[in-house]
Amino acid sequence: KCGHMGGKVLVPTKEFITKLIAARLAADISEVSTLLIARTDADAAKLITSNIDERDHPFISGESRTSEGFYHLKGGIDAAIARGLAYAPYADMIWCETSHPDLAEAKEFSEGIRSKFPDKQLSYNCSPSFNWKQHLDDTTIAKFQRELAAMGYKFQFVTLAGFHALNLGMFELARSYRDKGMLAYSNFQELEFRHERESGYMATTHQKFVGTGYFDRVMNCISSGESSVGALEGSTEEEQFGTNKQ
Repeated sequence: KCGHMGGKVLVPTKEFITKLIAARLAADISEVSTLLIARTDADAAKLITSNIDERDHPFISGESRTSEGFYHLKGGIDAAIARGLAYAPYADMIWCETSHPDLAEAKEFSEGIRSKFPDKQLSYNCSPSFNWKQHLDDTTIAKFQRELAAMGYKFQFVTLAGFHALNLGMFELARSYRDKGMLAYSNFQELEFRHERESGYMATTHQKFVGTGYFDRVMNCISSGESSVGALEGSTEEEQFGTNKQ
């Protein structure tokens, strides 16, 4: 489940450690270079499946169990740090999922982990599930990632940035197309051309961008250069976009 949804249920610490060990074993046997990231939702989670692991006991409340049999959990930064410390020997990076962007909280987590594992690298989700300007001013947002990096958060990412960019871009294009017809798309295409010339944008020629030329070469290799059904040669893309014709 997404770490920013309700109803999160943790598994016992020992169960997650066995999963990390299994993942490392699979990577080693397969001889695949793998970076293991141990994520915890303990900062905001309120439930846990079992009380089997004594390391979890300080954070399990005495309330009656839920209708599903889950134990109530006192989540928070201390619980997240405890889990991060338990996972650190088995993972390359530690990721604490947070509920809002908070440099002070990030520092507390970093110091908690690095007090015992000073070289452990950390991950941080600069999530689109946060309303950024509701929590921080522009100055703090601008320096947010630099501050995180100084704390040891070497992997920072915006989950679903592409989802939001795709949907907003398509919404704006559809709204313009409704009012202007094909002129809207033509103007959009001209914007692609400009970014191609000035910024290194490469997706204007969508067939080439998704690898059609590569598969043409594979087919020519298999057929000893005798294939007559290559996709890019003779295509409208080659004819009209080959040299950025406008």
